[in-house]
Amino acid sequence: MPRETHWKMAKIAKLYYEEGLTQEAIATRLHFSRSTVSRLLDGAKKHGLVEIKIHFPWQRADDLEEGLCQKYGLKSARVLKRMHNCTHEELLEGLGVLGAQYLQGILKPNIIIAISSGNGVYQTVRSLESQKLNATVVQVMGVVGCDNPLIDGPELAQLLVHRLGGRYIYMQAPLVIKNPQLHKQLLQEPPIQEVLSYVKNAEVALVGVGTVNPVNSSLLRNGISPEALKQLTNMGAIGETCGQPFDKFGRQIVSDWSEQIVTIDLKHLTPIPVVVGVAGGLAKAEAIHGAATGHLLDVLITDQQVAEKLLD
Repeated sequence: MPRETHWKMAKIAKLYYEEGLTQEAIATRLHFSRSTVSRLLDGAKKHGLVEIKIHFPWQRADDLEEGLCQKYGLKSARVLKRMHNCTHEELLEGLGVLGAQYLQGILKPNIIIAISSGNGVYQTVRSLESQKLNATVVQVMGVVGCDNPLIDGPELAQLLVHRLGGRYIYMQAPLVIKNPQLHKQLLQEPPIQEVLSYVKNAEVALVGVGTVNPVNSSLLRNGISPEALKQLTNMGAIGETCGQPFDKFGRQIVSDWSEQIVTIDLKHLTPIPVVVGVAGGLAKAEAIHGAATGHLLDVLITDQQVAEKLLD
């Protein structure tokens, strides 16, 4: 699309959203038809020139946050207070807002941030305010062939860089490689080793926590077979983060899946000073408990129902 058209979209969006002019008034001022103004406003949203946010009055359950920190030895916790008739999508949005608020309090110039993928991570990234931090964003998982690359693909790292300024680095490989020998060789390639070197120097990691329940498992979405997922559950897996399954004590489970997935090991998370986990919904309560018990997380962003379940 020509740059001139983008300029028109931005100009009309500014008049409409910031100056409060009606579409008819804009059409009169710029000598456009009203239908042209409407079409360009729609185009401004479609091409990312306009971003509309609805700021719900999200509240925190402070007493539960303190309880989680004491029980699991967390550095911090944010618990989203229960909202009446809140949908799962709205719940994730609220967790993202709390996650973004926490991150904005610790981010600094030239920071190195490691991120995984998933809805919780995406909602946190999209809720961040724009800053100029010259950050280095490292995506620690291979590329998923998915319907929404903003949630499970390299576009998520690009979005975070768009928020913070800087550059991004991602695993230049698919998330799943079926051939174990090829998988082993690929992990030794310079682009993958470059990612690992940046992860070692990361100051913050932003990760999701997933369940291995077939109904809700992100591993199935990311390419694991139902048979392999069942094998993991038989071996004691209750959850996963960064695509790596772990047991109820947060210990990584080594299986055939380990020779297929292109991602970091959970041992790479431990040295990172602040690992922020964003996850909610009762279906993930057991997985969140395992991740917190195994000290895979330093900071937990979750919801009231999960927090009450963990503290019960």
